[in-house]
Amino acid sequence: MPMTRTYRDGRMLYDARYDRWTVWDLYAKPCPLHCGEAFDLKVGQHFLPCRIEMDCEWFIEFSNTKFYLHPDVSYWIRVR
Repeated sequence: MPMTRTYRDGRMLYDARYDRWTVWDLYAKPCPLHCGEAFDLKVGQHFLPCRIEMDCEWFIEFSNTKFYLHPDVSYWIRVR
């Protein structure tokens, strides 16, 4: 019997008070993200596996490609 994976979608928003990105709509209260956490980020109509990191600014890494996050934008993510 094939194993089915359960995914949950939520939004990732920047919280300037703590200089941190948080996940909304997945848990009872907003959940902060930490460097190295992995999830899927929606790019266009597709969810791509990535991880969040911090240098001088927060960014997403997709297999050796950096995507800098804009604090005024919310991003759709998917977690397993």
